[in-house]
Amino acid sequence: MTVRLYQRDPYLFEFESRIEEKDGDWIRLDGTAFYPGGGGQAKDKGRINGQDVSDVEERDGHIWHLVPENRFKVGGMLWCSVDWDSRYDVMKGHTAEHMLFGALQRIEPRLQLIKIDIEAGMKRLTVTGPLTRDNVEEAEREVNRAISENLEVQRFEMDREEAEESGVRAKLERIQGDTLDVVEIGDFDSAACAGIHVMETGEIGALLVERMASAGGGSHNLDFLIGDAAVSKALQLSHVSLRAADMLGCPIDNVLPTISNLKKDVEDGSRNLRRLSGQVLDNIRPIVLKGVKVHAAIIPGIARKELIAKADEVREQGGVAILISINDRADFVISAAESTGWDCRSLVESFIKPRGGSGGGRKDFVQGGLPDPSEAEAVLRSILDAFQ
Repeated sequence: MTVRLYQRDPYLFEFESRIEEKDGDWIRLDGTAFYPGGGGQAKDKGRINGQDVSDVEERDGHIWHLVPENRFKVGGMLWCSVDWDSRYDVMKGHTAEHMLFGALQRIEPRLQLIKIDIEAGMKRLTVTGPLTRDNVEEAEREVNRAISENLEVQRFEMDREEAEESGVRAKLERIQGDTLDVVEIGDFDSAACAGIHVMETGEIGALLVERMASAGGGSHNLDFLIGDAAVSKALQLSHVSLRAADMLGCPIDNVLPTISNLKKDVEDGSRNLRRLSGQVLDNIRPIVLKGVKVHAAIIPGIARKELIAKADEVREQGGVAILISINDRADFVISAAESTGWDCRSLVESFIKPRGGSGGGRKDFVQGGLPDPSEAEAVLRSILDAFQ
């Protein structure tokens, strides 16, 4: 069995070891500090005798290292170096993940851990169960208090029965054998884990949950930052909040209530706009161009599906509809009864595309858009003028 130097000393990143076996470009050493990954914690990177280690994996209790195109000989001694910056970042992130989930589960015991992804530069845990932003913020505060207290992190073996009785967080159905590795973080958290961790919580520096997003099926992804990255992001968010308060003209403590009120005003305004736009659509008075009734209008805020319904109705009644909705862009719908002799596709080519728009469809029906809504009036006028 490979001697796992990373378990003896997770801070060991340079060591000498002997090759015991080769399998193509894979080599097996008598002892290694390269962590092969597991439990969501990323594998180590590094070099052996100056050559890149592109993969590390465990097979039947042994740890193998992939060193492409190596010419190492069995029995030879090699100088090995783990990428310390990556290793240390992952160690800190792994310990922080234990603390974050432990705090969350104390706040909301129904939460279950689904998945962990701890890599250099990316740290995420996926949970299922009821979860709110308030839960996350409370857990975040607890973790940062524990980080500032610089709690000791210990790793030891524990009997399965003892672990069950003492309430160690563990999925015992996934653990074989009568003992399990336990990581204890002061009196803050205790969980089964065979990964590598820092010695003291103060090494983490700080924790910030950067993003909370649905993962589907009642699950959530929590992306978090640690150390300088967490502090830098927190400062950035603080500056954004202060600027928002200035823009809103309110104290920083009133930013959220003010935004909530503004959101309600916007929603009420949108509902009123849709209602009024619908009334405008229903009351368009057609103009007669060369004996053809043309229903033409530019209507702010109306949905395209409503334009289509109106355009279909006009076409069935033997007329022409040129309807444009103004939102962030201008969406248009044009329809024409066959008896009118209008070719809707030619209108797109002649009047829409030259102004940067796009669209397509049939001779009697087309739809599309203009990226610049200020062009809508000119497009409509040019079409109508062409049929005067």
